[in-house]
Amino acid sequence: MPWKESKVVNERKRFIKEWNKGEEDVAALCRQYGISRQTGYTWAKRYAELGEAGLEDRSRRPHECPHAIGEAVAEAIVELRQLHPRWGPRKLRVYLQSHHASRNWPATSSIGELLKREGLVHPRRRRRRTPAYTEPLAHAQAPNQVWCADYKGWFYCGDGSRCDPLTITAACSRYLLRCRAVAKTDGREARPAALALPPNRGSIRPPQSPPKN
Repeated sequence: MPWKESKVVNERKRFIKEWNKGEEDVAALCRQYGISRQTGYTWAKRYAELGEAGLEDRSRRPHECPHAIGEAVAEAIVELRQLHPRWGPRKLRVYLQSHHASRNWPATSSIGELLKREGLVHPRRRRRRTPAYTEPLAHAQAPNQVWCADYKGWFYCGDGSRCDPLTITAACSRYLLRCRAVAKTDGREARPAALALPPNRGSIRPPQSPPKN
């Protein structure tokens, strides 16, 4: 014969019925139903106070949260935020602690959640970012096909004079064609430095390592 299903509440009712009869010892009755004596006394007390409704399962949710923000504290935070819409949770908390030290103010994260619930936080717009162009000189396929002129940043020499170095390189080979100190960082100084390069520079290639044996 298969076992019959019996709900937990029905077992509690049967337990209370046997309890009220008083025919068995409390310890023996609790062992029979597989519960501790403390649990047996708990169900008996609930039945005495609420009847069969006391034998139903109760919610495990706490009746109150010790970390919840009080109404007065929440109103003070919201009011201060409305006066200073650009202040974040951290700045609000610092201000409240310094001006109203007698109160116990919630953590920064709790203040942030409160502002979200009150609709006082607006998500930031995501900026559109242009991807970096990583190959601006990809069209340079041979040495000296494209030259690059660049000022490397000025510095002071040992005698205290300022030096602005200009470099000219071949884009494909990265070979340094010229490095010259100029008086000013502009096109007038860069153009003569490039034109002063001898015409046979077109045949210059970077030194290559000797062939392996």
